[in-house]
Amino acid sequence: MSPAIRLANAGDAGAILELWRLAATVTTRTDDEASILSLIDRDPEALLLAEEEGALIGSVIAAFDGWRGTFFRLAVLPEHRRAGVGRALVAAGERSLRERGAARITLYAIKAEAGADAFWLATDYAPDDRTARYVKNLKP
Repeated sequence: MSPAIRLANAGDAGAILELWRLAATVTTRTDDEASILSLIDRDPEALLLAEEEGALIGSVIAAFDGWRGTFFRLAVLPEHRRAGVGRALVAAGERSLRERGAARITLYAIKAEAGADAFWLATDYAPDDRTARYVKNLKP
């Protein structure tokens, strides 16, 4: 059974944080309710959720800056992995970004996440050896 995919709303913030905790994704200092609410307010089409029988089982952020699309925070509960949830979220994110005008999608995958490289390669994303990511935290 395919999961239902829907847009997140402000009432989902706590459940999203719990999903990310249970999915054992690497957390950062921006993983808080205020940041999720800010994302939903600024880009209401960005945060997609996967549900099964009304329960939250996955998420992806498909952000669009008016130029490019970027995937962040693909997370699926461990007991729902390898069942098409991640692929369904990516497909929904790609459709959304294409409809909003994105011609290319980049993504951030955490190297420590088991299976991340294999997943993204299997969904036709390729590493770009020409780029490197640099980070500066603005929140304490």
